[in-house]
Amino acid sequence: MSYCVNPTCTNPNNEPFAINCANCGSNLKLRNRYRASRPLGKGGFGATFLAADEGLPGFPSCVVKQLRPNTQSPSVMKMARELFEREAFTLGKIGSHPQIPRLLDYFEEDNNFYLVQEFVDGETLKQEFERRGVFNEIEIRKILTEIFPALGFMHENGVIHRDIKPANIMRRKQDGQLVLIDFGAVSSQVNKPSADEDPSGLLTNFAIGTPGFAPPEQMAMRPVYSSDLYATAMSCLYLMTGRSPKDLPHDPYTGEINWKSQVKLSDRMRVVFEKLLQQSVAQRFRSAEEALRALESGGIADESPRAITPAINTHSSNINAPSSVTMRPATNNAQQPNSRIQSQRYGSTQGTQFDTGMMTTGNTRAGSGRIGSGELKGGRKVIVEYSQGKRNFANQDYTKAAFGSATLAGIVMSRSKLVEADFCHSDLTGASFQGANLSQAKLNSANLREAKMQRAILVKSDLGSASMILADLREANLQSAYMSKADLSGANLSGANLKGAYLNQANLNGTNLCGADLKGAKISDDQLAQAKTNWGTIRPDGSKRLF
Repeated sequence: MSYCVNPTCTNPNNEPFAINCANCGSNLKLRNRYRASRPLGKGGFGATFLAADEGLPGFPSCVVKQLRPNTQSPSVMKMARELFEREAFTLGKIGSHPQIPRLLDYFEEDNNFYLVQEFVDGETLKQEFERRGVFNEIEIRKILTEIFPALGFMHENGVIHRDIKPANIMRRKQDGQLVLIDFGAVSSQVNKPSADEDPSGLLTNFAIGTPGFAPPEQMAMRPVYSSDLYATAMSCLYLMTGRSPKDLPHDPYTGEINWKSQVKLSDRMRVVFEKLLQQSVAQRFRSAEEALRALESGGIADESPRAITPAINTHSSNINAPSSVTMRPATNNAQQPNSRIQSQRYGSTQGTQFDTGMMTTGNTRAGSGRIGSGELKGGRKVIVEYSQGKRNFANQDYTKAAFGSATLAGIVMSRSKLVEADFCHSDLTGASFQGANLSQAKLNSANLREAKMQRAILVKSDLGSASMILADLREANLQSAYMSKADLSGANLSGANLKGAYLNQANLNGTNLCGADLKGAKISDDQLAQAKTNWGTIRPDGSKRLF
């Protein structure tokens, strides 16, 4: 079908190869080349159409964006033309990024302005949410890990998107990668016209962004780079709750969104979101790169010295034990250290002195214990006993236990339940997790070199940036695991379930993937070429080798 793009046409549908509109007589081929087939969207500034480029063999699909000035006065047309040329220049500059559609053409015709962009076939995150429901934390982490580099590239080129929302983030069907779309509200900070210079409202009609997703400074026409970071985090809240920002509760005195009661996040992810969603620009991350660093390191990067364990006074009943392994330095509420007790970093337990005469078992659950009358929960009991020489912790329940940044080289946790356990940044060299349940466990940036993990369950676990060199993961279940930037060189994943696993940028040099199931996994052909595969390896598209 041919579709007439004339804004005043009352019956725009036409025969596939018609030359002129049967209703209004307008030429149906823009620039004698681009033929619109159906509308994709419409707003106050104009409309967007799916079109075919008949100037190229095969008539490839493209997107035509039409900017429609609301009046034909010379001053407004002059401003519209300047705005249009600036937007075309901006899109041409940033369109070299694989997550941003390329600008293919731009022109003026019949007092309307047209941008032609690469067509991205896929589903927006809004459509994906409506189809499948809420996203979990690991899925949100993947989204942020993919979106931040694209935003960083834009910002480095002086461009603010200004309309980040789930409907403007597309998951490309071809490779599953997220792509930023709809740059109708892009802003370049160079020579940006002010609202005072725009009496027609041409800029303010579409340059503010979407209320709720856009932060306060953007609604006041003063966007900054971190405005896009705020909108990205707000988009993630929508995906996790299904609630539009305007429907979330807010503080009537400060205007801040009360989002914490609406989502369940790990402590570390909550810290990242707290900084992304600050009302004050000065308190947000300064750049997408800084936000990505914090996300990958599991906290706020470069903000305080590395985590330190509060000292333990064995003669006090008020023990300030940390609530998780990664902590800020002890606050003023902590007791002063006993002369025999040295403050230690978790992750370096050698030399820690504990008054073992004061230590008793707190309850029957393996993840708990006591020092004096101060309770020592989760993985901290393991860390204490490990420092005293114990190595075998098999067949126990350590659900949601915290081990972050601990040194547990050679520890045996075979067949233990470690669902949602936190091992971020821990040294687990040569550790044994054979048959253990590590579903949704956090192992990002952990050292798992030569770890024994045969038949371990790691469904939806976070292994981003983990070192798994020479690890034994035969027949492990890694379905939907996040393994971006993990080092799996020389690791044995033969017969492993890697369905839907996210292996983008992982090092697979010499990795054994014979008989592994990679259906739906995010992995490139180049990565597969580095690994060992055989006829039993199921590729991402579900196919197998024939030889």
